[in-house]
Amino acid sequence: MLWGIMNPSAGLHRVSSALALLALLVAAHLGAAAGDMPGPRVLVVHSYAPDFSWTRDLHAGIVSVLQGPEVQGRYRVEYMDAKRHHSPEYIRQLLGIYRQKYAGERFDGIILTDDHALDLMARHWAELFPGTPMVACGINDLKSIPAEALDTNIVVERLAHQETLQAALKQNPGTRKIFVMVDGTLSGKSILSDFISQLYPVASQVEVEIVPPMAREELIQFARGRSKGELIYLLVYFQDAAGLVFEADEIPRAVSASSPVPVYVAWDFQLDSGAVGGCVTSAFGHGQKAAQILLERLAGGNPPATYDRLQGVNQHTYDYVALQRFGIPLTSLPGNAVLLNRPLSYFEAHRSAILSALVVIGILGVIIVLLVMNVLKQRKIHRGNMEIMALNQEMIDTQVELLTILGEVIETRSQDTANHVRRVAAYSALLGRKYGLAAEDVILLEAASPMHDIGKIGIPDAILHKPGKLSFDEFEKIKHHTLIGQRLLHTSDRRLMSFARTIALQHHERWDGTGYPCGLKGEEISILARICALADVYDALSLGRVYKGAWPRDEVLEFIRQERGGMFDPRIVDLFFENIDELEAIKGRLSDPPRGSGDEGLARAARCPLDV
Repeated sequence: MLWGIMNPSAGLHRVSSALALLALLVAAHLGAAAGDMPGPRVLVVHSYAPDFSWTRDLHAGIVSVLQGPEVQGRYRVEYMDAKRHHSPEYIRQLLGIYRQKYAGERFDGIILTDDHALDLMARHWAELFPGTPMVACGINDLKSIPAEALDTNIVVERLAHQETLQAALKQNPGTRKIFVMVDGTLSGKSILSDFISQLYPVASQVEVEIVPPMAREELIQFARGRSKGELIYLLVYFQDAAGLVFEADEIPRAVSASSPVPVYVAWDFQLDSGAVGGCVTSAFGHGQKAAQILLERLAGGNPPATYDRLQGVNQHTYDYVALQRFGIPLTSLPGNAVLLNRPLSYFEAHRSAILSALVVIGILGVIIVLLVMNVLKQRKIHRGNMEIMALNQEMIDTQVELLTILGEVIETRSQDTANHVRRVAAYSALLGRKYGLAAEDVILLEAASPMHDIGKIGIPDAILHKPGKLSFDEFEKIKHHTLIGQRLLHTSDRRLMSFARTIALQHHERWDGTGYPCGLKGEEISILARICALADVYDALSLGRVYKGAWPRDEVLEFIRQERGGMFDPRIVDLFFENIDELEAIKGRLSDPPRGSGDEGLARAARCPLDV
């Protein structure tokens, strides 16, 4: 008889249990849809409560068979809770309840788990369920089977002590002594008796010492005092010498954490506690076998009366982490051993992704072959495309150059220097980068800004060349160069022409809204025009014009500072002063040649430049 709260990750049977439950849900759905006849009616009587892991796993094993798709059995469940309540008076009251609940009710079969259920039902079988076949599992040993257990098949809870210790000695060569820990309960004494009956082959190879029952702390101190060449074999320890009761994995976890030597165990619910493992007994396997035996009987078979040392009930199972801790090589494990907590290989961890990738690679391989064939056909087309791209780039460069030349022509016509538009373009590009414009926009701004005064081509020379101050009417006329420029550049929707058109129209707008021709204010003015406006004014004031002389540097900078928030965008003014050294370097690099009358070259005879 075993009890305790099981660690939910211990034992491979947990996976089987989950799959079995999933299968029975699917099966129940399909069976209902098909209108199948219901399976056998079974009463399951557990000795202990469902909060004990041993009982839960027994039940899961039973259910995995009874509700399989080919069985679809119906079952009732009783939990005696005999671990907590086992007095004669409690058993009499429980028996009275069963008499009342099941009077006149019949089942096709009964499955009993552990000794208390077998003892009760065997003694009152004829009264409660006469003639009903019974199967019991998780029974301590053959000696504990009551004489009244007629027509009952028994699955004995025979622990594989010898197999566990033989494997432990192989895995730990040089072992001198094995300490066996077991509590002093009736179950512990029964298990110890079975252990001693299997001990002889091991005792002839190594010294074995039975550790007397201890209090929890004494047990931990004893484990901590072990040394190289020793092992611990932990059987059951649900109650210590002080009478304290523990959950199933509490003592295995405490002992394994304290012990400097490997700890081996006998049940699967003791795994995942830091113990190495062993040939452990599976409650799930016991329950599964009991249900299979009952179905065999109901089908007319004649299974053996008792089952001992069942394959699948005892299974070599080891914890990878514990093996690594003690340096136990995997090659020393039995060939059929189950390995828990082993890190997944890269393929196992990414199996779905890898398989999907292989499928994709296969598809891509076919596509690549087709593409290679297509590439051969496309190479000639590609060469042609390269030539077209080169021609396109040349056309773009030509357009930019033509815009610059046109801007120079306009400035020359108004008797300004050709380098004025080049400097304005360079100033605008620098300020655009500092402002944070996209690289492509900076390139287009630099190409479009020379066109800011293209509308002057429609202004009379008398106004453009007037050396003095313009009259009100003359100034109103010159304002039209912004509208003329916008109309001239309105023939294309390409971005370059769009930039140039915007700059030509808005470069005389003011941040405070008093500019022309539209009276735009603040950010209503395009950032392109705001940048170009400051660049244009800076260069115009720094150099002489037909109607004025060049201003001193300090006066130019003071004017721009005063117009911050008036004529100019405050942020652009700030960027201007932050980068004044770079701007003046541009002015120096693109400075004008010595200024003449503009027509002194016409007085000489025209000569072919190729002859120079």
